[in-house]
Amino acid sequence: MSEERVNRAREGLLVARARVASGAAVQTDSLQFVLEMTRAEVDVLVRGNALRTTQLELGRRVGEARAVDAVPLDTMPAPDLPIGLPDALRAALDQGPQYRAARANERAAEAALKSQRSDYFPRLGIGALHQRYDTEIFPGAANVTSVTFSVSFPIWNNGRRELEVSRARVARDVARTIREDLERAVRRDVTAAFDTYQTSREAVRLAGVGVAVARDNYRMQEMRYRAGASTILDLLDSQVSLAEAEAGLVQARYVTRLSLARLEAILGRRLFSNKDAP
Repeated sequence: MSEERVNRAREGLLVARARVASGAAVQTDSLQFVLEMTRAEVDVLVRGNALRTTQLELGRRVGEARAVDAVPLDTMPAPDLPIGLPDALRAALDQGPQYRAARANERAAEAALKSQRSDYFPRLGIGALHQRYDTEIFPGAANVTSVTFSVSFPIWNNGRRELEVSRARVARDVARTIREDLERAVRRDVTAAFDTYQTSREAVRLAGVGVAVARDNYRMQEMRYRAGASTILDLLDSQVSLAEAEAGLVQARYVTRLSLARLEAILGRRLFSNKDAP
């Protein structure tokens, strides 16, 4: 987009110089395009630096010691989601990684509490002993067998048992609260990602219309400026509007893919295959 802005500024500068040379325009017209071209070239440098930084960050995330470029994406419209909102909510609660982890933590905390409560139960012990005594290699003079039974019922151990039970109960309550809060938040998270995807798909369509309109408007303003029927400000304004429309289209496509990625992260699975992904 920045390169196209530079090219449009160069073309406008050539037209403005031709009109100034013919006496149909004043010197400030060409100066306006020089300023616009300078701004566009600065924007190209800034975005180029940002691109290199992003490529290095992508390389770091995928474990590469070099800059990695993303796979070029097509500009086809994003497809409909293969799952409805009610099904997405159920799938998030059943298969969502963070929700499954929260339920597992609650079960572990409940098991730990039951384990601590078991210290209140009496303990039964059984032991057996068999002894043989003699001076021979195979003893047979004395043969003693004993079986012992023991029962212990702890009444007080300086409060350590009660303290551990209290800690386990608090941990269980915290895990349960976290799980309940996550389950309440699933409707918000899934609905937000679902609606954002649907809205951004429509935004992409409208942004495409806006780019087409802005491009035609720029073409007409350029023709009018060449014919002397409009001012340099009208032409520059149409250039800025076209650049903003193109940036809006790119942003809308980005929001579509980002909302899909968020929904897939919540559900814990891919919704499209690689060839069908937007």
